[in-house]
Amino acid sequence: MTHNKKTPENKYSPKNLSVQEVVEHNKQIISGKLSGSNIKKLNNFNWLRHEISYTEPRVLFWMPTKEQSAYFDYSCTRGLGEAYDYILAHKNDSIITASTICDIHYLIAKDTNVSAGRYRNADKILEITVNGARIHTPDPVMIPQLLENLLYDYHNSKKPYPLRAFDLHYNLLMLHPFDDYNKRTSRMVMNLSLLHFGYRPVVFNRKSDKEHYRKAISNMANGDSKSYYRYMYNAMKASQEQIIAQLKTSNIK
Repeated sequence: MTHNKKTPENKYSPKNLSVQEVVEHNKQIISGKLSGSNIKKLNNFNWLRHEISYTEPRVLFWMPTKEQSAYFDYSCTRGLGEAYDYILAHKNDSIITASTICDIHYLIAKDTNVSAGRYRNADKILEITVNGARIHTPDPVMIPQLLENLLYDYHNSKKPYPLRAFDLHYNLLMLHPFDDYNKRTSRMVMNLSLLHFGYRPVVFNRKSDKEHYRKAISNMANGDSKSYYRYMYNAMKASQEQIIAQLKTSNIK
């Protein structure tokens, strides 16, 4: 009697695994499908570039769809695309520095009226509330030191790799080091972190992300870290599933 050799895709039943285990399993599947084909890798990179630079900001932006067009133009898409190219070029770097984060912000904001790549010099009030009160950002004078502290904690964390990336995203967003484009910068920095650890970027391109992304951040600010991590892991899993589907349907061998 012969037995079919189990492949990475049918070795486990996803329904029997936790979301974290599925994420690790999908990571192996994607790595296998991308191995040995530079053309397929480029095709997948370009698909992700489109989703991150075009689809995601339109999903997450907090305005009615019909009013968005004035806020999204070629410059917006180009800036996010160039920042995505930057993180791909630096995916093998050993660390993330304050200069790295400023470089990413510069690429995203350089064609806008925001001071690209430079820290804010005024206080800000975040949209997020804690116990019903709006949150004030840290004093601008403290940004350089607080950012260094944040990065020290990130590089020395003992948490699983995805959680380290999720923490970096949240902590950078709450520090709010720039006048604008902090969320986009934080997501791009998180994706650079995930690339460092051998994962693919997370794309928030589902209709439900518009509400759930914002709610997850609010939950974290109000002490519910489990809800935040659960949402981020599920967003990561959903992105992986889209990547696997895209690779399966690709005609490129």
